[in-house]
Amino acid sequence: MSYRRARRTSKRRYRTVTLRSKLKSERRKTAGKVLLIGTVIGVLAFGSVQGWKAVSSFLFESERFKIRRIDIVGAKNVTKGEIEAQLSFRTGDNIFTAWVSKSERDLRQCKPELKKVSVRRGWKKIVVRIEERTPVAFVSYGGEKLGIDSDNRPFPLRGRWVKHPLPEITAPGELERAELLRFVKDFYSQAGDFSSRAAGFGIESLNEITIRLKDGPLVVWGRRENDKLSAKLDRLQQVLDDGLKRYSGLEYVNLAFFDDGRIIVRPKRNG
Repeated sequence: MSYRRARRTSKRRYRTVTLRSKLKSERRKTAGKVLLIGTVIGVLAFGSVQGWKAVSSFLFESERFKIRRIDIVGAKNVTKGEIEAQLSFRTGDNIFTAWVSKSERDLRQCKPELKKVSVRRGWKKIVVRIEERTPVAFVSYGGEKLGIDSDNRPFPLRGRWVKHPLPEITAPGELERAELLRFVKDFYSQAGDFSSRAAGFGIESLNEITIRLKDGPLVVWGRRENDKLSAKLDRLQQVLDDGLKRYSGLEYVNLAFFDDGRIIVRPKRNG
């Protein structure tokens, strides 16, 4: 018996060959697309620039957008002229070029007597809203009398506050002064008519607050304790009234030992 050898199947691999002319044609098409896209982008950019120039010319040069007036709202002790002098714009300027944020910063820096400042654009006007600080006492700096509010911020006294009877506060530092201002706020909220007798408040440490009364006595109050404020005030008034009956008055009252049921007094010396 004879056998035939089976033919081997060919395993040759073939690769596609692209003609050089076809490659050149595809490259030309790609370059054409890029050129077209670039042209469109250039035209759009040019149109946008020209459009912005036209719009900006209308917004910044048109008479419709001139500042006709400047309204100052909330001025009581500060004059409107002082506020306008600190603004970076004037009537007649373009409303869109008015630098309102800079004006707000300038007012806060130059006018510490202002607690809040807001500068906003309106239709053909700028509205400046301010809130002035309300002094609860005054402090002395180099012989100058400055008001101070409950936020512990010194500022020049203006208008009616210049001659208004305010108590003086003395403290060695800002921390002690902040604690003293909290006491003053609590004191005035509960003292009623008696608060008008206070000429000044002082603090040596966080545990030693003093009150100087207009009719003479120095009161050592002790520490700030809100839950005992009303009881101490009642007892203090009783001691002062009793001092007028028994003596010619008192020059010193110490309430630091109030919790122990003791109050130290020193009668006023005759002559």
